[in-house]
Amino acid sequence: MSTQPQDLSPSHAPEILEDLLLRMGRKVQLSEPRHRQATERYRSIAEFLDEPGSSLARFRPVIYPQGSLRIGTTVHLKGTDEFDLDAVCELSIDWTRSAPVAVLDAVESRLAQSDDYRRMLERKNRCVRLVYANEFHVDVLPAVPDPAAGGTCVRVPDRDLREWVPSDPIGYADWFESRAKLYMVEKMAMPIPAPEPFETKPILKVVVQLLKRWRDVRYETDPDRAPISIVLTTLAGQHYAAEQTTFDALSRVVTRVLASLPRSGRLRVCNPSNSEEDLSERWDADPSAYDVFVEGMIALHDSLGSLRSARGIRQIKKILGELFGEKLAETVINEQARNVEQERQGGRLRVATISGSLTSVAESGTAPIRRNTFYGD
Repeated sequence: MSTQPQDLSPSHAPEILEDLLLRMGRKVQLSEPRHRQATERYRSIAEFLDEPGSSLARFRPVIYPQGSLRIGTTVHLKGTDEFDLDAVCELSIDWTRSAPVAVLDAVESRLAQSDDYRRMLERKNRCVRLVYANEFHVDVLPAVPDPAAGGTCVRVPDRDLREWVPSDPIGYADWFESRAKLYMVEKMAMPIPAPEPFETKPILKVVVQLLKRWRDVRYETDPDRAPISIVLTTLAGQHYAAEQTTFDALSRVVTRVLASLPRSGRLRVCNPSNSEEDLSERWDADPSAYDVFVEGMIALHDSLGSLRSARGIRQIKKILGELFGEKLAETVINEQARNVEQERQGGRLRVATISGSLTSVAESGTAPIRRNTFYGD
């Protein structure tokens, strides 16, 4: 008997679609070996920057992760297993009396004292990048406290502007985790958080991962104008309203983003924990990138609408392929077909009557699936 999907029962289409989106989320996130590798690299860099007696020691550096690895929304680059890692090196320096470029140079000089890191260094506008060939790169972002702004707010150096600009990586992570219904953390040196079991991963985080994969597919030929991850993540967090399924959360987030667009000018996306930090400032330098973002959101909204009404598995596969990549769509659909076939033949497949999720465990609140429900011979 073939496991190639054939026909889809209309009564179970939402459950099948939800299962496919969750499978996609699992496929695009970092594997456990990659996460361990990132943790090891991060720990080594942090220990080197914070080494007693080093050129930075008198500034009492505090190293902590920021961005997608910190909040659990990392995806590997389309077609590769590479990814990015961001780390903050916060120094006890009075930013009002210090030149921003001098602080950038101080962190770069410290990293250059390592024979290994010296060969990997790249100077960026607001950070120092370490490139691990065919693996990932680590952006080390210098930061200094911003007492006037309060809380965990910091200032980071901008080489081009030769100014200190506001930021708050920890406050942002706290905000996002609260939106995902997770715990808050204090400001301290910290390791990369352990990977969450995908089965308990908050829906908001899966939505962000899917948005980032959609971005990588849609803007594959125009990456310079693609919306950056922090903008997509912030918009998802702002417009998530505790929907209980991935598809509903994704589609309603996109709908609300479109409803929030101003009639004139551009959408301004700020750090919710520090309103002075405009996360979407790149759109000022390239207004066409904002237009491309709006066009992309409209197209995504329309595609999700078509996906909601789709009933044939071939139609679902086509739309998912256009949104998230043909190879990924084919992989998860065939994987689902094999799993469903195995569970169905064993009489173990059930659908949760409340959540609609697929399960192979007989529990209260589940209904058995007929043996010929999903796929034909």
